[in-house]
Amino acid sequence: MTDTSSVLQLEGVTRKFGSFTAVKDVTETFRQGELNCIIGPNGAGKSTLLNMICGTLPLSAGRISFEGQPIQGLPGERIAELGIARKFQVPSVFPSLTVRENLEVAAGLRGDDALLEEVLDRILLRDEANRPAADLAHGKKQWLEIGMALMLRPKVLLLDEPTAGLSVDETRATADFLKELKGKVTVIVIEHDMAFVRALDAHTIVLHLGEVIAAGAFAQIEANEMVKDVYLGRR
Repeated sequence: MTDTSSVLQLEGVTRKFGSFTAVKDVTETFRQGELNCIIGPNGAGKSTLLNMICGTLPLSAGRISFEGQPIQGLPGERIAELGIARKFQVPSVFPSLTVRENLEVAAGLRGDDALLEEVLDRILLRDEANRPAADLAHGKKQWLEIGMALMLRPKVLLLDEPTAGLSVDETRATADFLKELKGKVTVIVIEHDMAFVRALDAHTIVLHLGEVIAAGAFAQIEANEMVKDVYLGRR
Protein backbone atom coordinates (compact mmCIF):
# COMPACT_ATOMS: atom_id res chain seq x y z
CA MET A 1 0.00 0.00 0.00
CA THR A 2 1.33 3.47 -0.92
CA ASP A 3 2.17 5.78 1.96
CA THR A 4 0.08 8.85 1.11
CA SER A 5 2.03 10.96 3.60
CA SER A 6 5.32 10.29 1.81
CA VAL A 7 6.72 13.18 -0.22
CA LEU A 8 10.26 11.93 -0.89
CA GLN A 9 11.47 8.34 -1.09
CA LEU A 10 15.00 6.99 -1.48
CA GLU A 11 15.36 3.37 -2.54
CA GLY A 12 18.81 1.76 -2.59
CA VAL A 13 20.46 5.10 -3.35
CA THR A 14 24.17 4.57 -4.02
CA ARG A 15 27.01 6.77 -5.24
CA LYS A 16 30.45 5.52 -6.21
CA PHE A 17 33.53 7.50 -7.15
CA GLY A 18 35.65 4.92 -8.93
CA SER A 19 36.18 2.07 -6.48
CA PHE A 20 35.13 4.22 -3.50
CA THR A 21 31.50 4.01 -2.35
CA ALA A 22 30.49 7.33 -0.78
CA VAL A 23 26.83 6.42 -0.25
CA LYS A 24 25.66 2.81 -0.10
CA ASP A 25 22.14 1.48 -0.48
CA VAL A 26 20.29 4.23 1.40
CA THR A 27 16.55 3.60 1.67
CA GLU A 28 14.51 6.21 3.53
CA THR A 29 11.06 7.78 3.42
CA PHE A 30 10.52 11.47 4.21
CA ARG A 31 6.96 12.47 5.03
CA GLN A 32 5.01 15.63 4.39
CA GLY A 33 5.82 18.40 6.85
CA GLU A 34 8.37 16.27 8.72
CA LEU A 35 11.51 17.72 10.27
CA ASN A 36 14.58 15.51 9.70
CA CYS A 37 18.27 15.61 10.58
CA ILE A 38 21.09 13.68 8.94
CA ILE A 39 24.15 13.33 11.15
CA GLY A 40 27.41 11.44 10.96
CA PRO A 41 31.19 11.91 11.01
CA ASN A 42 33.01 13.87 8.31
CA GLY A 43 33.11 11.79 5.16
CA ALA A 44 29.98 9.83 6.06
CA GLY A 45 28.28 10.77 2.77
CA LYS A 46 25.80 13.36 4.06
CA SER A 47 26.40 16.12 1.52
CA THR A 48 26.75 13.56 -1.27
CA LEU A 49 23.28 12.28 -0.41
CA LEU A 50 21.78 15.79 -0.55
CA ASN A 51 23.58 16.42 -3.84
CA MET A 52 21.87 13.39 -5.34
CA ILE A 53 18.44 14.44 -4.05
CA CYS A 54 18.70 17.92 -5.58
CA GLY A 55 20.17 16.67 -8.86
CA THR A 56 23.67 18.11 -8.72
CA LEU A 57 25.18 14.60 -8.59
CA PRO A 58 23.92 11.52 -10.48
CA LEU A 59 23.17 8.23 -8.76
CA SER A 60 25.31 5.18 -9.37
CA ALA A 61 22.35 2.99 -8.42
CA GLY A 62 18.93 3.26 -6.83
CA ARG A 63 15.88 5.43 -7.20
CA ILE A 64 14.64 8.76 -5.83
CA SER A 65 10.93 9.50 -6.02
CA PHE A 66 9.24 12.83 -5.33
CA GLU A 67 5.48 12.69 -4.83
CA GLY A 68 5.50 9.22 -6.36
CA GLN A 69 7.43 10.12 -9.51
CA PRO A 70 11.09 9.25 -10.21
CA ILE A 71 13.36 12.29 -10.33
CA GLN A 72 16.84 10.78 -10.60
CA GLY A 73 18.45 11.94 -13.81
CA LEU A 74 16.47 15.17 -13.97
CA PRO A 75 18.48 18.42 -14.09
CA GLY A 76 18.74 20.34 -10.84
CA GLU A 77 16.69 23.21 -12.22
CA ARG A 78 13.77 20.90 -12.98
CA ILE A 79 13.96 19.31 -9.52
CA ALA A 80 13.87 22.80 -7.97
CA GLU A 81 10.82 23.67 -10.09
CA LEU A 82 9.05 20.55 -8.81
CA GLY A 83 9.50 21.76 -5.23
CA ILE A 84 12.87 20.73 -3.78
CA ALA A 85 14.96 23.72 -2.62
CA ARG A 86 18.56 23.51 -1.43
CA LYS A 87 20.65 25.76 0.80
CA PHE A 88 24.35 25.02 0.64
CA GLN A 89 26.82 25.19 3.52
CA VAL A 90 28.38 28.50 2.40
CA PRO A 91 25.84 31.35 2.05
CA SER A 92 25.31 32.54 -1.51
CA VAL A 93 23.41 35.82 -1.62
CA PHE A 94 23.51 38.93 -3.80
CA PRO A 95 25.68 41.25 -1.68
CA SER A 96 24.78 44.52 -3.40
CA LEU A 97 21.03 43.91 -3.09
CA THR A 98 19.01 44.50 0.05
CA VAL A 99 17.56 41.65 2.06
CA ARG A 100 14.13 42.36 0.58
CA GLU A 101 15.54 42.48 -2.97
CA ASN A 102 17.33 39.15 -2.45
CA LEU A 103 14.03 37.56 -1.49
CA GLU A 104 12.28 39.14 -4.48
CA VAL A 105 14.96 37.87 -6.88
CA ALA A 106 14.73 34.38 -5.39
CA ALA A 107 10.96 34.33 -5.90
CA GLY A 108 11.22 35.43 -9.54
CA LEU A 109 7.89 35.21 -11.33
CA ARG A 110 6.41 33.52 -8.28
CA GLY A 111 6.67 36.75 -6.31
CA ASP A 112 4.13 37.17 -3.54
CA ASP A 113 4.19 40.22 -1.27
CA ALA A 114 2.34 38.44 1.52
CA LEU A 115 4.78 35.54 1.41
CA LEU A 116 7.75 37.94 1.40
CA GLU A 117 6.50 39.66 4.53
CA GLU A 118 5.88 36.29 6.19
CA VAL A 119 9.39 35.08 5.31
CA LEU A 120 11.00 38.28 6.62
CA ASP A 121 9.36 37.63 9.98
CA ARG A 122 10.12 33.92 9.95
CA ILE A 123 13.86 34.39 9.33
CA LEU A 124 14.07 37.24 11.86
CA LEU A 125 15.24 39.84 9.33
CA ARG A 126 12.32 42.27 9.42
CA ASP A 127 14.54 45.03 10.85
CA GLU A 128 17.22 44.31 8.23
CA ALA A 129 14.90 44.27 5.22
CA ASN A 130 16.39 47.35 3.57
CA ARG A 131 20.05 46.66 4.40
CA PRO A 132 22.42 45.41 1.70
CA ALA A 133 23.11 41.72 2.18
CA ALA A 134 26.83 42.54 2.20
CA ASP A 135 26.35 44.32 5.53
CA LEU A 136 24.78 41.33 7.27
CA ALA A 137 26.69 39.26 9.80
CA HIS A 138 27.49 35.71 8.69
CA GLY A 139 24.65 34.18 10.67
CA LYS A 140 22.07 36.50 9.18
CA LYS A 141 23.34 35.70 5.68
CA GLN A 142 22.62 32.06 6.54
CA TRP A 143 19.08 33.07 7.51
CA LEU A 144 18.66 35.12 4.35
CA GLU A 145 19.59 32.17 2.16
CA ILE A 146 17.06 29.98 3.99
CA GLY A 147 14.51 32.73 3.32
CA MET A 148 15.44 32.77 -0.37
CA ALA A 149 14.74 29.05 -0.52
CA LEU A 150 11.41 29.53 1.26
CA MET A 151 10.37 32.12 -1.35
CA LEU A 152 10.20 29.25 -3.84
CA ARG A 153 7.38 27.70 -1.79
CA PRO A 154 9.24 24.38 -1.62
CA LYS A 155 7.67 21.13 -0.52
CA VAL A 156 11.10 19.87 0.53
CA LEU A 157 13.84 22.10 1.96
CA LEU A 158 17.42 20.76 2.07
CA LEU A 159 19.81 22.54 4.46
CA ASP A 160 23.53 21.78 4.63
CA GLU A 161 24.95 22.83 8.03
CA PRO A 162 22.75 25.92 8.48
CA THR A 163 24.35 26.77 11.85
CA ALA A 164 27.97 26.80 10.63
CA GLY A 165 29.61 29.92 12.05
CA LEU A 166 26.58 30.97 14.09
CA SER A 167 26.64 32.16 17.68
CA VAL A 168 24.88 30.18 20.41
CA ASP A 169 21.93 32.60 20.35
CA GLU A 170 21.70 32.50 16.54
CA THR A 171 21.83 28.70 16.59
CA ARG A 172 19.00 28.59 19.12
CA ALA A 173 16.94 31.00 17.02
CA THR A 174 17.57 28.90 13.90
CA ALA A 175 16.26 25.81 15.69
CA ASP A 176 13.18 27.74 16.77
CA PHE A 177 12.18 28.94 13.33
CA LEU A 178 12.92 25.60 11.67
CA LYS A 179 10.61 23.92 14.18
CA GLU A 180 7.92 26.41 13.16
CA LEU A 181 8.12 24.96 9.63
CA LYS A 182 7.00 21.55 10.89
CA GLY A 183 3.78 20.57 9.18
CA LYS A 184 4.31 23.16 6.42
CA VAL A 185 7.37 21.88 4.55
CA THR A 186 9.50 18.74 4.75
CA VAL A 187 12.91 19.84 6.06
CA ILE A 188 16.09 17.74 5.81
CA VAL A 189 19.04 19.21 7.72
CA ILE A 190 22.66 18.08 7.71
CA GLU A 191 24.26 19.15 10.98
CA HIS A 192 27.26 18.49 13.26
CA ASP A 193 26.15 20.57 16.26
CA MET A 194 24.53 18.04 18.59
CA ALA A 195 23.03 20.76 20.79
CA PHE A 196 21.24 22.09 17.70
CA VAL A 197 20.09 18.60 16.66
CA ARG A 198 18.85 17.96 20.20
CA ALA A 199 16.94 21.26 20.14
CA LEU A 200 15.27 20.32 16.86
CA ASP A 201 14.14 16.99 18.36
CA ALA A 202 13.59 15.71 14.82
CA HIS A 203 13.55 12.36 13.10
CA THR A 204 17.28 11.67 12.88
CA ILE A 205 19.24 9.53 10.42
CA VAL A 206 22.84 8.52 11.17
CA LEU A 207 25.24 7.88 8.29
CA HIS A 208 28.57 6.12 8.77
CA LEU A 209 30.85 5.21 5.87
CA GLY A 210 27.96 5.94 3.50
CA GLU A 211 25.44 3.63 5.16
CA VAL A 212 22.49 4.29 7.45
CA ILE A 213 23.34 2.73 10.82
CA ALA A 214 20.38 4.13 12.78
CA ALA A 215 17.22 6.17 12.26
CA GLY A 216 14.49 7.35 14.61
CA ALA A 217 13.65 9.96 17.21
CA PHE A 218 16.69 11.84 18.48
CA ALA A 219 16.28 10.48 21.99
CA GLN A 220 16.57 6.97 20.59
CA ILE A 221 19.56 7.91 18.46
CA GLU A 222 21.35 9.54 21.40
CA ALA A 223 20.91 6.35 23.44
CA ASN A 224 21.98 4.02 20.61
CA GLU A 225 25.20 2.21 21.55
CA MET A 226 26.44 1.91 17.97
CA VAL A 227 25.93 5.63 17.39
CA LYS A 228 27.82 6.41 20.58
CA ASP A 229 30.69 4.29 19.33
CA VAL A 230 31.03 5.77 15.87
CA TYR A 231 29.91 9.34 16.35
CA LEU A 232 28.86 10.69 19.72
CA GLY A 233 32.21 10.39 21.40
CA ARG A 234 33.27 6.94 22.56
CA ARG A 235 35.68 6.42 19.66
